[in-house]
Amino acid sequence: MVIKAHIKKLKPYVPPLEGRNPDKYTLLDFNERTVPVPDHIKDALKKFIDTGGLQKYPAYGPLQAVIASYAGVPLEQCMFTNGSDQGIDLVVRCCCEKGTEVIIPSPTFAMYEQAAEAEGLIIRRPHFTKDKGFPLEEVLAAVNQNTSLIVLSNPNNPTGTEIPRSAILEIATKCPNVAILVDECYFEFMDAASTVVNEVGACPNMFVCRTFSKTWGIPSLRLGYLISHVANIEALTCVRGPYDINQLAGVATEAALKDSQYMKDYVKEINEQTKPQFEQYLTKKGISFWPTSANFIFCYFEDPKRLEAELRQRGILVRPKKDANDTLGLRITFGTVQQMQAVMKALDELL
Repeated sequence: MVIKAHIKKLKPYVPPLEGRNPDKYTLLDFNERTVPVPDHIKDALKKFIDTGGLQKYPAYGPLQAVIASYAGVPLEQCMFTNGSDQGIDLVVRCCCEKGTEVIIPSPTFAMYEQAAEAEGLIIRRPHFTKDKGFPLEEVLAAVNQNTSLIVLSNPNNPTGTEIPRSAILEIATKCPNVAILVDECYFEFMDAASTVVNEVGACPNMFVCRTFSKTWGIPSLRLGYLISHVANIEALTCVRGPYDINQLAGVATEAALKDSQYMKDYVKEINEQTKPQFEQYLTKKGISFWPTSANFIFCYFEDPKRLEAELRQRGILVRPKKDANDTLGLRITFGTVQQMQAVMKALDELL
């Protein structure tokens, strides 16, 4: 075998995609936007196809400038990536030598560990807790001369835990020789003041990745972006391929950013209606859940396996997840008011 020995020991991250038919189920299992994108995005894609662009290599034009403008950073501090997954992979590949340590508070998104294990890194796992939230002291205590990377998912998936902006900046300043990857995949659901993108110029060890998969509703097209100090962006661009992002992703993203009210309306419905309504419902039922700053909530039910299966039979998909103590819960994505009313009705029948 010509494959590296440590790679042969890995197992792939295989999300449960089988049978996810949106015509059959309400998809509350992957933290996606639960309603289709508006016509102006679909029209832009159709126009590009109809004008004969598919046979050409991508020409991205103003795409990077448009994304940078939305993020509120200089063009030189931003690069687009093939989903946020490529941004995660680029940071790990470019910042971490084999055998060094990466601190990944758990439970969290599986792709961080997959990228770290592919590079032969040693993983340290301080624990998020429902009561205390982000383990700042434990993260700082885990840092040593062999630490090359700290991953901060904000808000964290699957728990929805917000990491205080002050904690992120404290870690970045106390660990100047360690790469700090801040995943702001769900940042649109948080207070705008919680982001750290405006600090990347002053913190050259910090990287922020984001995506158009969640609030914007185009995960199938795979477009994300990475924000960091200009020198870091220049270096990572040398590793990313020249055509790693497909042209349709760029077309859809430009159309979305030109008319973004649909995204803002969706976020407002989640934050101001469905999220507080569902939290109130869980509290009334005596069901324990993690405080969340995202578009999903991690809940503990008496028999989560049975409940997940019975919700599936009623046409509702949710995601079983374990916390750091190996306790199984259900992560439920917030949908529209109508969708969440259907969830609560089903739970009333099942609990």
